[in-house]
Amino acid sequence: MAKKVEMLTRNHARRGSAAVVALVSLSLLVCMGTVLARLMKIEADATQNFREGIAAQSIAEAGLRRAIVVLYNNGNPHGLAETIRRQSLVGQYRLSTSDEGGLLRLRSVGNVGGARRTASVLVRLTPGAADEPSPELTILSWNN
Repeated sequence: MAKKVEMLTRNHARRGSAAVVALVSLSLLVCMGTVLARLMKIEADATQNFREGIAAQSIAEAGLRRAIVVLYNNGNPHGLAETIRRQSLVGQYRLSTSDEGGLLRLRSVGNVGGARRTASVLVRLTPGAADEPSPELTILSWNN
């Protein structure tokens, strides 16, 4: 009978150790799943930030192009601002101007989501001739 009791005890110990191994394995799988989900979230956020940065840069450049058209048509682009909606992104640009020794610096700031980008251009405006009402506009530098 002692031998039978010893065998039963050994079988219970084996079943108990199998349960412990199963719980440890399950815990490791849960931890790995949690880490993987966190990494996917970080990647998705980085992708969104990159996308918003590219869109903000494009919107800032669009603001500069718009300002150049306004200047060419004898307007003043200072304070020009616009909100642009494309697909799922909404962004805006705001333009400022400054005089740099007879040259005009146009600076556009584009914002999309949390991203903010700046682009600027330095132009020279030469008044047009009497028979040409539009000024001559020369772009000297374009900085992104």
